[in-house]
Order: sequence, then C-alpha cells, then structure tokens
Amino acid sequence: MALLEGRVALVTGAGSGIGEAIALAFAREGARLFLADISAERVAKIVDAVQALGAEAEGCTADVSQDGSVRAMVAGAERAFGRIDVVCNNAGILDRLMPAHDTTDELWDRVIGINLTGAFYVCRAVLPAMLERGIGNIINTHSISSFLGGRGGTAYTVSKHGILGLTRAIAATYGTRGIRCNGISPGSVQTNISTGDDWHEMGRALREKGLATRPERAVPDEIAPVAVFLASDMSRYVNGANIVADAGWTAY
Repeated sequence: MALLEGRVALVTGAGSGIGEAIALAFAREGARLFLADISAERVAKIVDAVQALGAEAEGCTADVSQDGSVRAMVAGAERAFGRIDVVCNNAGILDRLMPAHDTTDELWDRVIGINLTGAFYVCRAVLPAMLERGIGNIINTHSISSFLGGRGGTAYTVSKHGILGLTRAIAATYGTRGIRCNGISPGSVQTNISTGDDWHEMGRALREKGLATRPERAVPDEIAPVAVFLASDMSRYVNGANIVADAGWTAY
C-alpha cells in the first residue's frame, strides 16, 4: 500500500522547487492534493503533472502573506476533498542576503510576511478542523538559517528562526490532541528561490565563506522524501522535530 494512500495534503509554494517535488512525491504515494502557489500558471502546470501520475489534484492561487487569501485557500481545499490531513507550508522567498542596515521596511515586511506570517496564517486556519477531528499533520519548510546566522540575509534568517519556533510551539501545544508539527531544514538546494547573483556585497562575502564548506547542492527531489516520511505513519512518534537535510554542511 502506498504510504499516503487516500490522505488529503495541502501544499503551498507547490508550483516550483521543493514544493513541486513534494507534490509529485506525495502523488506517487497515493495522496489527494490541493496545490497552491502565487502564480496561476505554475498552479495549472503542477495540477496537470500530478493528475498525469493518476492522483487527484485541484489547486488555487494564493498569497500566504494575506490572511483572507489563506482562509479562502483552506476553504477551497476543504470543499474539494472534505478535509485536510497534511499541510506542507513551503512558500518562501529570499532577501538577496541583505544585512540589517540596508534592509528596508518593504523587504522586511515581504520576507517575514511570506516566510513566517504566512506559515502562521495557514496553521491558524487549519487547526480548528484538525482539533475537531483529533488528528492532523503539519510540515514546515525551515532552513539551516533556522539555527545559523550566516546563510541568509537578516530578514530571511529571522523568518526562518521564527518558523522553527512556530513548529515547536504547535507541536508542544497540540501534540496531546493528535496533531503533529515538524520541519525540514534543507541546506543549499537548486531552486528558483536560490538562483541568480543579485546579492548584497556583504551578503556575497557571507555566501562565499559558506561555499568553502558547502557539499554538492541538492536537487528538490532529494528533499521531498523527507516530507513523505514526515507525512506518513512511519513518523507517527516524531513531533516538534527539525530534520536537517544538508549533506552534512552544518557538521563542518
């Protein structure tokens, strides 16, 4: 039997990178999927790809930094499938490795709004129904920037430290009521979020320092199996965990 047979999973940021890989991996394991992304074009593409694998899928555009958009997304998933068993909070952006003294209010608000507040909005929206059913599973995409200070700019680093705290708070608060919450901390992954060279000068220096010990970059398909594990019953005794998937980068 497939590991996620019949389970309903909501994945944000599903249109590219790690979110896309998670959606496809979940589909192969029998999940029914509601897929959200800021881009309508990417939503249509990933829904088609999942359906091509023989899995049920619907999707919508959503801006996770807006509470109303998140609530509409969650309501859409519940209308489509009747419930949400697994949530993957994956939507996220970088900040050009911007240090604090050059971080504008606009950049700060955008990065925190998507990476941290967005994950909070999604958790807040899905928790009441999960509590009523007495079961639920939330998986947050962290980062090695969740516990290191030199792998991202200030806003990104703060947002990822925050989402680790969100994961642990939810795990501690709701674990005895049947709801698990865990996170994945990838290292360097080949995704659209990390491409380009438009880095701040100080951030570029940090990046070059990190590259000195960085293993070969992962592809999203190498991160997705960790999400499958956390979404499945194989991890039923895992709660409040931060699983690092960085090929040992932070061990150096």
